[in-house]
Amino acid sequence: MSIKYATQTTASTGYVTNKEADSLLALYQKHFEKPVILAEKTNATTFVPATFRLPTRNDNNVVSSGLIIFDIDQKLGEGYDNDMIALEEAEDALLDMNLEHFIYTSHSHTPQAPRFRIVIAVARPYFPGEHNTICAAMLESLDEFLDGRLLRAIDPCWRVPSQCYYVYTTHPDRHSHAISFYNPGKPADVDELKLYQSKYGLESQYKPGAARPATGNTGARGRSYDLNRIVGGMITSSTEAEIAARLFEYDNTDHAGNEYFRDMQYPRNRPKPGESGDAAAWRSCQIFAKSHINSLKRKFRKQIDTTIVVKKAQSTEPMPTHDAMIKFRSFNQKPTKSGGETVLLELQVMSGEHAGRHFWHRLYGNGNHEVAIKISNSIIQKISKATQTPMESLKDIIKAEGKTVKARIKLKPGTKGFKPQNEIGDIHLNQL
Repeated sequence: MSIKYATQTTASTGYVTNKEADSLLALYQKHFEKPVILAEKTNATTFVPATFRLPTRNDNNVVSSGLIIFDIDQKLGEGYDNDMIALEEAEDALLDMNLEHFIYTSHSHTPQAPRFRIVIAVARPYFPGEHNTICAAMLESLDEFLDGRLLRAIDPCWRVPSQCYYVYTTHPDRHSHAISFYNPGKPADVDELKLYQSKYGLESQYKPGAARPATGNTGARGRSYDLNRIVGGMITSSTEAEIAARLFEYDNTDHAGNEYFRDMQYPRNRPKPGESGDAAAWRSCQIFAKSHINSLKRKFRKQIDTTIVVKKAQSTEPMPTHDAMIKFRSFNQKPTKSGGETVLLELQVMSGEHAGRHFWHRLYGNGNHEVAIKISNSIIQKISKATQTPMESLKDIIKAEGKTVKARIKLKPGTKGFKPQNEIGDIHLNQL
C-alpha cells in the first residue's frame, strides 16, 4: 500500500508539502536508511505522517494519517537508568507482533540513553477523530511486550495528528552509534485497534519504580515477569505446547483472582465475538508463549559448545553456571536416613573450558518430600527424552550410564556452613 505523508524543509517553518511513497520500504529507503550528519538538527528536513488539505501544518488541516509513530526519549538520571528500553527490545516486540515497521535513532541518541523512533505501517489511512484511540491501542499492545516501560519513556507528541519528526539525523560525534533498520510484516489493523477504545497513555501516567520485580500478584509487571521466567527456564527442555500449558496452570493458580491472561486492560486478553473468557485467556497464553520463546531465541547469542573434550579435571573448585555436554558416570542408590529412595548421580563435564570436571546431583523418589520428588521426576523425564531411553521410575536412571547430553550446570550457593556446589540446572532438548 502506498504511504501518504508530508515534509517540511525545517521544523521552524509551518509550510508542508504532501508527498507519497510506493510502500513503507520505499519511504524508509528515501529518508531513513542512511543518516544525515549534522551538528545542529534544526537544519534537517522533517516529515509528518499525515496529509494536509492546506499547506499549513496544524491539526485542523489534517486530512488523514498514514503511519503510527512513537518517539522514545530516554534521559539519564530519571530513576530508571538501569532499565531503559533498548532498540533491540522494541524490535523484538514488533517482530513478535509481525508488524511492518522501521526504527531509527534520533539526533541525540547514545548507547547509555537510547533515543529512537518507531514507525509502524497501517492497513488504511485513519482520520483525526480516530487518531488518539487507534494510537493508544497500538501503544498499549506494544507495551504488553515491554512490561509497561514504554509508557514512561515515550514522548506524548504521538497524540498530535500534525506532529512533525526529524528524518534520520545524527551528530558527527555520535555517528558511530546511529542505527536504523526495516522489518517486513503486516500493517497494523486500525479497525481492530479502534474497537478496543483504548485510553492508554491518554489517562494513564507511569511512575518509575523498581525494575520489573518478580514478586507476583503485584500488577501486570510482576505477573509478566513471573511468566517470562518460566519460559526462560523451560525453553531448551520443553515444547511450545508444554510451555504454554505450564504458563496457563501457573497463572490460574499462583495469580488466582488476578490472572495476567484474564486482565482486560490488555487488548490481547479481551474475548473476540463469540469467544468465551476461558478461550480468550488460553489464546492469549499461547500468543505470549510463542512470542517470548521467539524473543529469547533471538537474544540467545552463545551456542552450547558440543565439541567433546576428553581430559582430566584441572580443578576441584565449583564451576560457574554454564551450558556444556555432560556424561553420566555412576549411580549410588543408597537410601536416605529416613528410608526414602534416592540416587546420587556422578557426572562429568565433556565440553568447554571445564571439561574433565566431575560434579554430583541427587534425585529423590518415594519416601521424600513431594516437591523434591516432583523436581526429580521432571529431570528424569528430560534425561529419558535426551537419551531416548524409556524411564518410568527413579531406579531406571541407571539406564543413562555412559550417555552424554547437553545440560545447564548450575552453581548452587553454599548455605548453613556448606560449601557452594554444582548440580544439574536443566537438560537441554532443543538447541537455541
